Amino acid sequence: MTYREGLRAVTGAGEYIDDVPEPAGALHMAIYRSPYPHAKIKKVDVSDVWRRGGMAFGPEDLLKVVKNPFPNALGLPIKYYPFAVGKAKFFGEPVAVVLARDKYKAADLLDYVYVDFEPLEPVASIEDALRGRALVHEELGTNVAMRRRMSFGDVESAFKNADVVEAFDFRFPRHTAMPLEPYGVLADFRGYELHAVANIQGPALYVYFIARALDIPTSKIHLQTPRDIGGSFGIKYSLYPYVVLAAAASRLASAPVKWVETRLESLAASSSNGERRGRVEIAATRDGRILAVRYQFVEEVGAYLRPPEPGALFRVHGNLNGAYDIRAVEADYTVVLTNRAPTGLNRGYGGPQFYFALERAVDELARRLGLDPLDLRMRNLITKFPVEKYGWRFYETPTGGLYPMLDYTSVVKAIEAEYRKWREEQERGRRVGVGIALVVEPSGTNLGYVDVAVEAEKRRYPHSGAGEYVTVSLDPSGVVNVFVNATNEGLGHETALAEVVARELGIDPSDVKVTYRVDTSLTWSLSSGSYSSRFAPVVASAAILAARRLREKIIELGAALLKTKRVVYEGGVVYDEADPKRRLDIRKIASAVHWDPGGLPEGIDPDLSATVFFHPPTVKAPEGDRVNSSAAYALQAHLAVVEEADGDVRLVKYVVAHDAGRILKRELLDGQLYGGVHHGVCMALYEELKYGEDASLRSLLLETYGTPDLSHFVGVEVELIHFETPVGYLPSGALGSGEGPVMGAPAAVANAVADLLKRRVSSLPV
Repeated sequence: MTYREGLRAVTGAGEYIDDVPEPAGALHMAIYRSPYPHAKIKKVDVSDVWRRGGMAFGPEDLLKVVKNPFPNALGLPIKYYPFAVGKAKFFGEPVAVVLARDKYKAADLLDYVYVDFEPLEPVASIEDALRGRALVHEELGTNVAMRRRMSFGDVESAFKNADVVEAFDFRFPRHTAMPLEPYGVLADFRGYELHAVANIQGPALYVYFIARALDIPTSKIHLQTPRDIGGSFGIKYSLYPYVVLAAAASRLASAPVKWVETRLESLAASSSNGERRGRVEIAATRDGRILAVRYQFVEEVGAYLRPPEPGALFRVHGNLNGAYDIRAVEADYTVVLTNRAPTGLNRGYGGPQFYFALERAVDELARRLGLDPLDLRMRNLITKFPVEKYGWRFYETPTGGLYPMLDYTSVVKAIEAEYRKWREEQERGRRVGVGIALVVEPSGTNLGYVDVAVEAEKRRYPHSGAGEYVTVSLDPSGVVNVFVNATNEGLGHETALAEVVARELGIDPSDVKVTYRVDTSLTWSLSSGSYSSRFAPVVASAAILAARRLREKIIELGAALLKTKRVVYEGGVVYDEADPKRRLDIRKIASAVHWDPGGLPEGIDPDLSATVFFHPPTVKAPEGDRVNSSAAYALQAHLAVVEEADGDVRLVKYVVAHDAGRILKRELLDGQLYGGVHHGVCMALYEELKYGEDASLRSLLLETYGTPDLSHFVGVEVELIHFETPVGYLPSGALGSGEGPVMGAPAAVANAVADLLKRRVSSLPV
C-alpha cells in the first residue's frame, strides 16, 4: 500500500504552516527578544517602528489583551505571560512584537525597538538555583519550585540488609528536538472569536490555556492545524504561548497576524528537556539480586514552570523499577527555576534521562560485583505477571504501574548472540566497547501522572485523561471516512489507520479516507493529540471500535434492505444467510440509505457514522503517590557497539530487540525505531544545548549545538528484532514504540563508551 503522507512529502503536495493561505491584509510578526537572561525592563520604546511604517507593541500594550498568566501544575504564584513583564527572565524571552506587510520588513524593523535593560545577577545553573543568592521570581521567595520524597516498599530495610550499595552520580544535559519545520502561527482575533492555524501538537490542553490567557470562553476559539506538520517530537506542545502572542498582536493591529519561527529562535526559545543532575543508589546482594533503588534527582525547568512540567520527573513514575523485579523504590525529587528558557516535552519526555541514570547504575553495579552486565540484568528481569484484570495478565510495579504480560526473557535473550560475539571480538584484541540497556517504554500517557507532583491531600480534583475520539462514517459513494482530532507529524498515522479500519470492514484500504488534523469545531478531548506514542494503544483502539460499530449499522441496514432477518457480513458485503446470492455491498447500502432514508422500515436508524471515545481501562487517577502513569508498556533491549576512530568515538553496530504488542504496520514501525535510535545516539555522542556562566545560550547554530551530519552514521549497521504479543486489554492489541529507542540509546551508548574507555561515564554527550 502507498505511504500516503510520504507520497505527499516527496511530490510537494504536503500542506505545512507556510502553505496555508494568508487572509487579506495579513501582517507578519517579528519578535524582539531579550539579549539578557535576567534583566529589569526599565523602558520599552517602539515609536521609531511606527515612524518607519511598521506597527509595534510592548508589554503594556499586550497586557491589554492578555489578561491572565498561564497556569502551572503546582499552583505557584508565578506569573508566566507569553512576553516579559517587569523583567526578562531568560535569554530570548519575547519583550515586544513588530508587525509589517512582509516578514523581511518586520525583521528589519526590530532594529528600531528600544529597550532600556538593567542587567541582574543570573541564576545560571542548578547550583545557583539551590544557592538562592539571586531569585528568578522574587514573589516566590526561592528558586525551588518543588520538593517531593516518596517511598514504596520497605526501602530502609532493603538498604540496611544489602551486601552492596552502588551509588552513581550523573548529569543529563538539555537537548531540543530539531524538527525540520519550526513553530508557526496564523492568528485572526479581530472579532469576538479567535481563529488560529498553528502547527501545534494538540489540541490537548491548548484551548484551555489560550482561553484563560485571553479571558474568553473556549467556545470562542477555533484552533486548527495544517494537514501536515514538519516534525515535532514533543516540542510543539509548547507552541501555545506564541498562539496567544500572535492573537494579542492581531487584536491590537486589527489584522490577521502570521509568524514563523527562525532556526535561531527555535534553538533559543522553543522548548527542550531540562538539565537533570542526581544520584542513583542500588541495594543488592553479593550474587547480584537487586533489593531496592533510590533516586535523588534535581531537575531545572528554566524560568517558568510551563505545563506539563514538572512532568518530566513523573511521566515514568509507573515504571521506576525499569525492567527489573524490584519491590522497593524511593524517589527524592527537587525542581528548580533558572534563567534559562522554559522546558517542556521532548522526545521520550523524561525517559532518556531516567534510563541513562538507571542503566548506567546497573552497569556500574555489575562491574563492582564482577558480573557480566547482561547476566546481572537477566537475574533481575521480570518473569511473572501475577495480576489478572481487564482480560489480561500484568506485573504491578511498586509505584502503581501495570506492565502487560510479555516474554521479557525472550526479548532480552534475542540480543545475547550479538553481545557474546562482540565480547569474543574483545578477547581477540579488537578495541571496541559493548553496552546494553533495557527499557520499559511507557505509551498512552495518563495525564493524571502530573498530579503526583503535589501531595495527595493538596490535590483538588482527580485526573486520568488518556482517551481519544475517532469518527468513522460511510459517504454516499461508499467511501469510508475516518476523522481524528490530532496532528500528523509524518508518522504514517493516515496510512496505518486506513489499513486498520479496512481490516475491520473487510474492504480495500484505498476505499478509506483518513483526515488526521486538529479542528476544535469538531469533537475533541483534553487528552486529544499526538504525543507519548499513544497512536497504537489508544487511537487505533478507538478506530477499531468505531469501525466495528459502523459495521453493525451496515449489517442492520443491509438486512432491512434485503428484507431478511439473518444476514452475514463478509468482505464489505452483506448477504442473506439463507440465499447468499441475495447480497448488497457497502456501496449499494450507502447509496440506498443516503438517497432514500425515508424508505427504511420504521425503527431502523439511517445513521452511517460512528463516533467512539476509547479510554484505556488501566488508566485511573492516582491513589496517594501510586499511579499507573501510562496505558501501556512495551519492552526493548538495546545493544550498542562503539570503537575509537581518529581520536573520536564511533558507533559500529546497534541492535534493538523489542515487543510492542501487535505490529500494525511493520514498515512504519521500522522507521520509528531507526529514527529513534539515531536521535538517541545524537544525544549520547554529540548534541547539547549549552549555556554560559551568565545563563546566555551558547548553542545558537547547528554547529555549536553539535548536530552531526549523515557521515557520522555511514557504515553503521542497525538491526531490529521484532517480537509480537498482541495484548488482550486493548482493542488494537498494540503498544507504543516510537520513544523507546531514544530512551535506551543514550544509556546503551554510554555503557559502551564506559566499557571501551574503562572508566565511568556520568555525563552526556560523551
